[in-house]
Amino acid sequence: MNQFPSPAQHPPAPAAQPPRRRSTMHQQTQGLSQPFAQPLYQQQPQPVQHSSAPYPASQSPLPAHPVPHQQPPRHKAPIEQHQVHQNNIETHKKEKPKKRTSSPIISVWQTAFLGLLLVCVLVLVYLMLHFQKGIRDIHEQNTQAQRAYQRMVEQHRVEYESWIRYYAAANNLDPAYVAAIIMTESSYDPQAVNKRTQATGLMQFMADTLEWVGPKFGVDGHDMNALKDPETAIKLGCYLLNYITKQFDGDPILTACAYHAGWGNVRSWLTKYSTDGKTLSIDQIPTDDTRNYARKVLNSYAIYQQHHY
Repeated sequence: MNQFPSPAQHPPAPAAQPPRRRSTMHQQTQGLSQPFAQPLYQQQPQPVQHSSAPYPASQSPLPAHPVPHQQPPRHKAPIEQHQVHQNNIETHKKEKPKKRTSSPIISVWQTAFLGLLLVCVLVLVYLMLHFQKGIRDIHEQNTQAQRAYQRMVEQHRVEYESWIRYYAAANNLDPAYVAAIIMTESSYDPQAVNKRTQATGLMQFMADTLEWVGPKFGVDGHDMNALKDPETAIKLGCYLLNYITKQFDGDPILTACAYHAGWGNVRSWLTKYSTDGKTLSIDQIPTDDTRNYARKVLNSYAIYQQHHY
């Protein structure tokens, strides 16, 4: 007799359900039939009973090993996002930008332009330095000329001014011109005597001139010591200058030359060297001593006229 029931006596087996994932807490509480009567911390852990499965282990609804509980992914906090953003910025800064390589034509033109600019700057600096040096030289020359002129002014003495003004006015002369003749002849030394010509006094009268002019003023024409008196020398000298200026129309150069070399020589120079027959320049005077004398008289005349008379 067949001990196994026929298929018709047994109901069909239920269809296999796909395995479900169960948490560890579910697996631990699967064997508990009663609800918790005590708190969890007072209950004793109970061993989990495993029943023999009527189907292979590969089709068991429970996993062979408990699967740890996986938490869902959480969003990053704003602070973490800010830190990530900062890291990205620092990484971007560390990356060196690629250098642009210029074409050889541009670099050559740039080099030529810079070289030309440098040359222009050097030339400009040189010109500025040279210009400043020229200005300094001119300033130094002017300073030296002013100092020399000031020394010359200080050397021009002013003595016997009252007699000079009186006898110059009496003979229609400029007192500054009379003072310049005295300065050039004797430097205002009334005892001056020229060893070569024996000219004496402030205005350096010679013996033949004294013989001609002295008697007109009651002066002995042979007494050369009478010329050492300042007033007598100025009186006779102004008379002689008045006579010369009338012959040469008051020309200061011709008057000085005639007082030094004689009016006869000056007339011959006018016929030989003058372009108009009436005037002579300093450079046209033929003799060196008379040329230098006339130049000194004119310089002294300008100083006395500007600073004293």
